[in-house]
Amino acid sequence: MKKAILFCLALAPLALASCNNCNNGSCASGSKGGDKEELYAGILPAADAEGFVYTLRLDYDDDHNYTDGDFAMTQMALDYDTVSAPALKAGITSYTEGDFRIENKTVNGAGVKVLTLVPDPKESLGTVDNSTVYFLVNGDNTLTLVGPDFTKATNDSLNYTLTLK
Repeated sequence: MKKAILFCLALAPLALASCNNCNNGSCASGSKGGDKEELYAGILPAADAEGFVYTLRLDYDDDHNYTDGDFAMTQMALDYDTVSAPALKAGITSYTEGDFRIENKTVNGAGVKVLTLVPDPKESLGTVDNSTVYFLVNGDNTLTLVGPDFTKATNDSLNYTLTLK
């Protein structure tokens, strides 16, 4: 039963995003004027699983600056099911909410745009690490997971990128 509840929570951001009238990541509503939401998704590598399916929804504040707002993120572990049939199965799921901001930073002498996610522990479910999470905002509608020093992973063969849906 707990797995079913967590799985439903993992799908909640997708359902919320599909209910909105979005085009190219921008959502406009007559009553909220200037409201903007973006949905990113992808499978990122994991040390103790086959990977994590990430879904990240950014709900920008209505100030038209599009530099901060609220986020909702799910992480669902993927494992191989070797008992019944060799196939991927969903594992542990976590759901995190909090605030985000986008800022310009300098990394190794170059200017980069960084998305900072600050989780709210009271709004999180599952096995959540409530540490701040950082992504580089790329010009091609993708986000790349980075560490607190804003640098990418040294292993180029691993993909740490979420794509705008």
